[in-house]
Amino acid sequence: MPPRRVVSLCPSITETLVAIGGLSRLAAATRYCVRPKGLLWGLPRIGGTKDPDVGRIVDLKPDLVFANQEENRIEDVRALERAGVEVDVTFSKTVADVPGAIRQWGSRLGGASEAQAEDLARSIEEAHESLAREKPARPFQYAYWIWKDPWMTVSDDTYVADLLRLAGGLNVFGAEPDRYPAAEPSESAARGASVQIFPSEPFPFRRARHDQLTRELFGSDAIRLFVDGDDYCWHGVRTLDGLKAMRELRGELREKLA
Repeated sequence: MPPRRVVSLCPSITETLVAIGGLSRLAAATRYCVRPKGLLWGLPRIGGTKDPDVGRIVDLKPDLVFANQEENRIEDVRALERAGVEVDVTFSKTVADVPGAIRQWGSRLGGASEAQAEDLARSIEEAHESLAREKPARPFQYAYWIWKDPWMTVSDDTYVADLLRLAGGLNVFGAEPDRYPAAEPSESAARGASVQIFPSEPFPFRRARHDQLTRELFGSDAIRLFVDGDDYCWHGVRTLDGLKAMRELRGELREKLA
């Protein structure tokens, strides 16, 4: 029987569950689950992605909890399972992984959600294939910064880097063994990064607040882009926005690098 009450421990999963018709079955979500905007008012909150209130979740008596291998902690997943709660865990590391995860969520919800999930998965596959078939983007070397103090970036073993490949991005920290390596701003320039990308999350980079700082640290010659982090790192229904952002980035950099 399809689950009647589900809990989501990952913001991008929450957004996608709503997109495939699961809103009425959401019993709770994390405090970071804010999308779709305006549709989650009054939904019980069970802590953050890294510190969920396991006892509270168990008390809500969900039939199923959705989690992400990267966003959530294995110890919380195991604690829920020991309490008899079923947990669905996915981990999309590439754009190509996303349709399969969406189909899995639709299958778990069952009913009309399965068909809606299939429609969404196909839309992503078509958008991905369309972008990949287009004239190759002009290659550019970049660093994508997810944190400051300490400064941290991403390796090629990430969804973000896979998405940026579609825009012609060559990650100067791509070969690092850590998926999210610490690095100094000066090191990115030394490695040849001509494009520095500052997303709005997980660290809240904002042009109004960080324009001067990044100019001083990365140099006035660098192309500094302040982007919507949700579009670049949330996977699921948001992948459609990510693919659109890559098409727009291609055009923007074609002009800036001309």
